[in-house]
Amino acid sequence: GYEKLKKFCAKAEEYNMKFAWSDTCCINKSSSTKLDESIHSMFRWYGNLAVCIVHLAQSETIKDIMEDEWTERGWMLRGLLTPTRIKFFNKYWVPMTGDRNDKDDKDDINEFLRATGIPYDDLQCKFCPSPSKMDKWMMWAARCKTTRVKDVAYSLMGMFDVSLQIVYGEGGDCAFCRLIEVIMQAGDPSVLNWKGEAARHHTSHAIPKSPQSFIAY
Repeated sequence: GYEKLKKFCAKAEEYNMKFAWSDTCCINKSSSTKLDESIHSMFRWYGNLAVCIVHLAQSETIKDIMEDEWTERGWMLRGLLTPTRIKFFNKYWVPMTGDRNDKDDKDDINEFLRATGIPYDDLQCKFCPSPSKMDKWMMWAARCKTTRVKDVAYSLMGMFDVSLQIVYGEGGDCAFCRLIEVIMQAGDPSVLNWKGEAARHHTSHAIPKSPQSFIAY
């Protein structure tokens, strides 16, 4: 981990950055208050980046991206959608493309787009968090995985511009139900565009179990 941090800082220096922030080690997880603040601020932090440096530790070439686990991480969407400029580096910290901004070249990044399922036009647009495209964005999140099941909900609240209290003693189903409830309160009907088995909820059968419920609505 320390070696990765050194390489990251070296790349940031090549871009003439005076400050660099790594989401793998710059969050104080020993403080529940700091952790809560960090999770709620993620989408804003990523949106303010001058450049987002992504290290694909399992890839050597563009074609390897399809099998790289980074494309399935639950927290991946925040680092892909919100920054205006992204540079992908392979396992050896060599740039994956010759482009200044890897979000600009559809041909070079096509393999990555196939891996994530996000259309190129959506990747090019400035991302504005909102509950209004809930069904569409949930399909992007459906293939993402997290180490802790409750992080599925926590990793998505910035995307939908809603806020949840971080409760790390609750289960994944409970956390996702709370996420859907606050999105429902925003009043957009796209939250109902799902099918399949409903979540176990004490008052409603209109709440889906997970992002996978939106794949084929």
